[in-house]
Amino acid sequence: MNEAFLNHREKIDPSLVIGHNVFFDMLNKLVVNGQMHHAWLFTGPRGIGKASVARLAAAWLLSEQDVNSSFFGAETGHFSVSVNDPGANQVFNGAHPDFLSISPNLDDNKSGQIKIDQIRNMIPFMAHKPSRGRWRVVLIDSMDEVNRNGANAMLKFLEEPPENVVIFLISSRPGQLPSTIRSRCRVFRFSSLEESLCRSVLTTLLPKTDPENIDFLSKLSAGAPGRAVCLADSGALECYQVACSLIISPKLDVSAMSALTGKWGRGSAVGFANREGAVFCLERLLRLSALTACSGNTLTQCAFETRAISVLCDRHSPVQLAMFHDKFLQDSARAERLYLDFSQFLLRHMIKLHEKTLP
Repeated sequence: MNEAFLNHREKIDPSLVIGHNVFFDMLNKLVVNGQMHHAWLFTGPRGIGKASVARLAAAWLLSEQDVNSSFFGAETGHFSVSVNDPGANQVFNGAHPDFLSISPNLDDNKSGQIKIDQIRNMIPFMAHKPSRGRWRVVLIDSMDEVNRNGANAMLKFLEEPPENVVIFLISSRPGQLPSTIRSRCRVFRFSSLEESLCRSVLTTLLPKTDPENIDFLSKLSAGAPGRAVCLADSGALECYQVACSLIISPKLDVSAMSALTGKWGRGSAVGFANREGAVFCLERLLRLSALTACSGNTLTQCAFETRAISVLCDRHSPVQLAMFHDKFLQDSARAERLYLDFSQFLLRHMIKLHEKTLP
């Protein structure tokens, strides 16, 4: 993940957190009735706003407004916390003494994981009483980046939580978490935003992006504006368009492919967002191609994807496309796990897609 994405995780504009009022309504009722659960596991597709919702919930819990009052904006109907509230403002800026946010630290960590020492920072944090109000709030963003040792250390806090502590755990892959973690949390699954809502958020988040690319990003992200922002910031959208044009070109251009994959497959933690964007886009292309070749269904596609899918369906059988898809996912996970040359991995698969397998 890149630095811009980490900064986005730390600071939010509360006006952009929309479409998740079911959770906020539940939160309000639980707090007012004194039934707030100490640990929450937020699940759902990456980029739909799970961490932003958790941070906004923390801002409300630590705000100085009356929590018994309505907190849905009268005009918008959306959850509302004033940025002028001293407590909430400190949470929005990552400076509240009763709020601890834990995410990967790339300064001394090439793996991109959350280290066990970061989890252990919760010990002194939970040892003191709240400084400004009733609650202390911890946000782990995300548990997908916490290794086994860190998860085991996390378990103790979930088993024996201090009073008035709320822990928000974020995960896009909850099935990979230890069952002992899942069983001690109240699980809330977030759904993707409607495409119109997603497009509206992206127009605000990416004011300099032209409407056509906003439309592409909205379709690619499938209702996950955070995912769309990552695709835009990492240059994945542009790379994906170039990749599609190179794959369907009548003539194989290995030199151009190599230049693209060299940019798209950057190594180390600094290039994580680039690599993830490449896997996300090419997996999507292969999945849509296999589905189209098999059933003829045309799921939501970008215009440049439609042309590429048509050529791939003419070039390969449904079975071959499905095999390409499975192989691509297996090899990408292996390349990431073993720190292999990701650019060469991408190049090999793009060349395979260009080679015709049908007679």
